[in-house]
Amino acid sequence: MAFDEELSNEIRKRADIVKIVGSYLPLTKKGRNFVAKCPFHDDNNPSFTVSPEKQMAHCFVCGASGNSITFVQKYLKISYVEAMKKVAEIIGFSDPRLEANTYKKPIDNKKATILKCLKDLSLYYEYALNTEQGKEGLDYFEKRHLDSDLRGKYQLGYAFDDAQASINFLLGRGHSLKTIEDTGISQLVNGNYIDKNHGRVIFPIKDENGDVIGFSARRMNNDSSLAKYVNSPETYVFHKSSVLYNLDIAKDKARLAGHIYICEGFMDVFALGRIGVDNAVATMGTALTNEHVQMLRKLNVEIRLCLDGDLPGQTASMKAAKFLEENGLKVLIVDAGSHSKDPDEILNAEGEEALRTYINTLLSRVDFALAYYQRSNPLKTNEQKKKLIKEFLPILLSIRSPLDLDNYLRKLSKVTGYDVESIRDLLKRSRAVDVSHNDELMRNFRPERKAVRKLEIAERELLYQMINHPEAVAFYEEKIGLFYDETYRHLANFIVDYSSRHNNYDSIDIVSSLENSGLDNKDELVKEFSSLYLEKTHPQECNEELLSNLLDSINNEKEKIYEQDTLAMSLEGKSELEQARIVAEYNRRKNKK
Repeated sequence: MAFDEELSNEIRKRADIVKIVGSYLPLTKKGRNFVAKCPFHDDNNPSFTVSPEKQMAHCFVCGASGNSITFVQKYLKISYVEAMKKVAEIIGFSDPRLEANTYKKPIDNKKATILKCLKDLSLYYEYALNTEQGKEGLDYFEKRHLDSDLRGKYQLGYAFDDAQASINFLLGRGHSLKTIEDTGISQLVNGNYIDKNHGRVIFPIKDENGDVIGFSARRMNNDSSLAKYVNSPETYVFHKSSVLYNLDIAKDKARLAGHIYICEGFMDVFALGRIGVDNAVATMGTALTNEHVQMLRKLNVEIRLCLDGDLPGQTASMKAAKFLEENGLKVLIVDAGSHSKDPDEILNAEGEEALRTYINTLLSRVDFALAYYQRSNPLKTNEQKKKLIKEFLPILLSIRSPLDLDNYLRKLSKVTGYDVESIRDLLKRSRAVDVSHNDELMRNFRPERKAVRKLEIAERELLYQMINHPEAVAFYEEKIGLFYDETYRHLANFIVDYSSRHNNYDSIDIVSSLENSGLDNKDELVKEFSSLYLEKTHPQECNEELLSNLLDSINNEKEKIYEQDTLAMSLEGKSELEQARIVAEYNRRKNKK
């Protein structure tokens, strides 16, 4: 098809540039225009502006600009005529002039030759699977619940145990030894070329156009002397850092569904395929790369990470989500919860509905991070809680929406028991200092002393009296039982236990006993004990009036905190209007007291 200026102008006038650019980039409305991270340079802030009024796009950093057609031309790196046709497809415009032969890029003869060889080999592997010699491979696939339809869909195969069979077949098809070498499947042994995949089941790996570019071959037995997988090496056509397995099938399904799942391996992709979810891909054993980002960005869909539920898989999810969000992609993560199984195991053990529920239970990166850090680092002590806050600071700093930030601050407050304003204040201070000073900020972070200030003062005073006066220990056992503050509670319980085992009550001996205890949090308790013991702002006399006043204060403040916790629980999952009604009713009842 030759360039037709009249046709070009007609397509350009019919196309809405916001729709065209929005088909490839996530756009955000800003005033009368839309903005996105520029795809033509390494852009950390949205500098690519799309004007619906002028039907133009422009980057104010690198200067890239153009109309709907030239944007597609530059973004997809295709000819102007091909871009015209692509824009026409997006807007649903048809014209006989578009049906003419489109200009094609010059053919890469070396690539074409290798791809033809790989295609022939893949067909040969498929054939081998359905022969008598391939029965072992067929049994393996059927054991893994991959029926004939799925085997055909993914072109699964088998490499004959005869290591030279594949080589002879390809030579018979007219392929040279040099081309066979270039595919990456051959190996020279005792002067003969053999197929490295021999005796294994075969998973063809395709590019996004559906061309076979390599193979992964799995052994079928438990012979640990053999590698579990033999994978294609880097070749002229295969680069695993730029391959997403099943993208050729998944890309159109993903655009239709509005999202794509990223899994760890072939079997996870097959598991989702078995329940009709074809918009799933897998990485080739690598972390996500910039090449993967470019491929995913073109789909303009939500990314759903569906990695293994064990700790390494969840750690990989954290890293991948951070990487994708930093590159401007919208990400959700499948919540593994207590699951340590992968999708294939869930489907086989629990059935289709269980897997559907699993892949549709999704969390934002922040919610996932909160659950992840709790699972990997249970919050038993203040030090552990502070570590969680420290880990969370970079995530909180990346949140742009004030409403989302407030929501996550409250969730973090609930998990740690720390006051929302304490965490918010730490966040403000961390924005104002260099990241290298975060450790210093955390050393001075005392949220547990601000969350329940009045109760903390009363409990701290009683604990001071317990350190210095045995009668306060008896009072605590009889009237209090348990402190609200976790650190104070552990310290009080240690003092009670110590006094029950020793006739002589000596504060120095208590701290010495604490230092030699096997408690996990003994360092924190010793630090707290020493701090209290050296304080001088306490009444010297421990009498009945002081203890009675402390009891009243502790009971009153505990009741208030209980009411606040009950209110917070009642607000969960409610609409903003319903939350406002509950808060108003709470305040009305409170004022009546």
